[in-house]
Amino acid sequence: MDPRANENSTTTPPGPDPGSNGGLSQEAITAIIVVFSLLAALLLAVGLALLVRKLREKRQTEGTYRPSSEEQVGARAPPPPNLKLPPEERLI
Repeated sequence: MDPRANENSTTTPPGPDPGSNGGLSQEAITAIIVVFSLLAALLLAVGLALLVRKLREKRQTEGTYRPSSEEQVGARAPPPPNLKLPPEERLI
């Protein structure tokens, strides 16, 4: 019989170092952060583009027309000089 077999010793199973973050290296953590940051930036850009598109579409399709406010602004602008005016109407 081997005398070392009865020896009471503590052995640790092979595994990751206690100092490592769950087995991930610093480069792997940096790569994960960069990838997720780029994905978040891409999603933000797409969301903003869709929001701007929707706001422009809404601005074109909605609104109010107030002809009275157009009339109250002031007298009509004089016609451009190259435009011929129709003959003046007169009473008979």
